[in-house]
Formats: sequence, structure tokens, C-alpha cells
Amino acid sequence: MWDGIIVGGGLAGLLTGIRASERGKRVLIISEGVGSLSYSSGVLDFGEVERLAKQEKHPYALLGESALRAGVEYFQTHFPDYTGKWGETQEVLTPLGSPRKASMVPKRFAADVLWDAERIILAVPEGLKDFYPEVSKGILERTYPLGSVELYPIRAERFKPWYEGGKPIMGVDYARYWRTDSGIAELKELLKRLTSQVMNADQGGQRLKTVVVFPGLVTEFSGALDNVLDEISFPLVEVTAFPPSASGQVFYEVLKRAFKALGGELLVGAGVKSVGTQGRLCHNVIVSSKGRDSCFSARSFVLATGGIFGGGIKVTPSIQQETVFGLPLFVPSDWTQPEFLGEQPYAQMGVEVDCTLRPVNPQSQDVIFENLHVVGRMLAHYDPWTEHCGGGVSLASGWFVGDTI
Repeated sequence: MWDGIIVGGGLAGLLTGIRASERGKRVLIISEGVGSLSYSSGVLDFGEVERLAKQEKHPYALLGESALRAGVEYFQTHFPDYTGKWGETQEVLTPLGSPRKASMVPKRFAADVLWDAERIILAVPEGLKDFYPEVSKGILERTYPLGSVELYPIRAERFKPWYEGGKPIMGVDYARYWRTDSGIAELKELLKRLTSQVMNADQGGQRLKTVVVFPGLVTEFSGALDNVLDEISFPLVEVTAFPPSASGQVFYEVLKRAFKALGGELLVGAGVKSVGTQGRLCHNVIVSSKGRDSCFSARSFVLATGGIFGGGIKVTPSIQQETVFGLPLFVPSDWTQPEFLGEQPYAQMGVEVDCTLRPVNPQSQDVIFENLHVVGRMLAHYDPWTEHCGGGVSLASGWFVGDTI
């Protein structure tokens, strides 16, 4: 028998598993796929914590600021490649080159250094799909008026046949190449040439404040790339990417390795067919994988299936259904509103919980299953997009439940 079974392998589910395993618990994560984490930018947002914590039934209100602080501190202690300070935001660059605020980011994504730049060199990897260098150049020039922006073309030997054939290259392809031995060696030579160009271009012997912006490069959790970039004499800023994001994929793999290193077991490509319950307790799940059904029993269960977009909630014109435990959902009376980029009520859909994140009946507020907890996007009463708090909810709820089960 497992101490805990977590259904769903995204950020909240994996962090729950890591914390529980660290406490000596025997944990199994069951996931139908790789989850949306591998498609994310890898940047974590907390939102306006003080304001959101005052909203009735918001996850921050249920958990309290102390749980969020604990979750953030726990995450940063274990994953120091992410930088950020409590109560402060940083700027990162969107794929088009415009800045946006974020709470915790891989250290070379922090773009605040651009405000003081006198020269901005925008690396242009040849053939990079969904990258528009002239558009990015214009946005950077308008956003950071102190710095002149120069384009710096890049060709990688690995992709020579792709260039010749006119085949577009995904950001994940470039990022993977730069992390190989041959890619690291080529990047090192490239940066040497760029350093020489920067030094030769200094006006009248006076060193200009130069920053390089480099799309298609992912350095977090790579000591070898860190060593290469530590040798250059100017800051380098990475750029977030459109999905699929190499940074999100690297982040996902690192979380998986951390969970497995603690003795956790991960079952990917498996769906829960049914749940065995008795009264207000869950006892087991029947899992279908590779054409076979298996029964797994546990003392505690965690629902981390990711809401509507993660597949945890099935929505049709006539039904809204939580797909694993059959839990009742909070469903807003109005689903949408006309403003396209405004708050959409359906984003608040999810499972209502008590202050320990156990599911409750929306009408009576009675706990439905005493040994089941809900984390991450499956929680009701918050909008991760307009409130910019998805990362904070995942860290707080994942740490809290991992510290509980």
C-alpha cells in the first residue's frame, strides 16, 4: 500500500510528491500525459498576494500567506536556479521582446538590466520559428530608449541542412542543441567572437553597457552552460517562448528527477478508470495502462489533474464533470464576458475545498472524502491568467499537501 497516490503530474502534483517523499512517504504519481508544465514558459507568477488573500474562498485565503511563503521558500531552496524575492517582481521578455512582470524566474530570464543598457545586441538564430527579429528590435527600441539595438545573426553547424532546405527550427530544437557537448563548444566560440565585437565597438575606448538578448537558449539547470556564460563580460538575457517551451520542458524533467531521486514512482500514460470508496474514505484506484488494468491502494490521495485545460474537468454543452473522483464542481452562473482579454468566469471553475484542501460539497460545505486533497489548477475560485497567480497557488498548495499527507 502506498502512503499517497497523486493523480496528475504537473507543477502542483510533482511538488506535492517531492515534499511528501522527502518526509519519508511512499508516493506514486499517476499521470495521463506530461501535463501542461512542459508547454509553459517556466516563469512563475504569484499575483497580488495581499489582495487575493482577502478574496473569500480564493486558495490564498484558505491557505494563508504563511503557507505561500513556506511553499516559495521550499521551492527556491530545492531549485536555486530560480530567482526572486518575496513581495517583489522581476521583468522577463515575451517572445516579441516586450517586458512583463513575473515573481520567480530562471536567473538569466531577468530582464531588468535592460533599462540601463546603452547597447542591446539581439541574437538572431537563423530559421527560428515564431521569432520576428525586426518586430522584436522595434519593441526593444521603444521600451528601452537608452540603448541602441543591433541584430546579430547566428548560424549553428548542427542545423546547416535545415538552413539549406528552408526548414523552420523550433526553439526547443535550438535549446536542446545548445545543451549538447558540441552545442556548448560552438556556443562558447560564438560568445568569444561576440565579446571581441563588443569590445572593438566601444566608442573612444569607453566601455558601453552592453546586454545581449538571446532567444532559443535555455541555461537553467545546466552547469556546463552556466560555466560558459560566466566567462563573458556582459549580461545575457534569455527570452520566454511560445509553446512548446524548452524552458518548461527542462523544468518538468528536473522536477521528475527530483521526485524519483527521493524514491517516488511516476506512472505516465496511465488513466484512472475508477475509484474505490467506502463512506468518506478513498481506498484505491483502478488504472489502465498499456491495455492492462491495475489496482493501487493508498492511505491518502491527491487530485492534481489541472482543471479544464489539463483535462481534469470535462466540459460539454450539457455537463461539467470532474473526471477522476466525480467530485461536484463550483460552476459560475455566467461562463464568459465580452472582453476577449478580460476576466472569464469559467476560469474560476473547480473543486471547492476546506482550509486543509479537502473537497467539500458546494451546498453544505461538508467534507466529501477525508483522505483526499486537491491542489493546483483543480481548486475553485481563482483565475490564474487575469490574477497572475497560477505559480503561487501551485507552490503553496503543493507544499502544504505534501507536508500533510
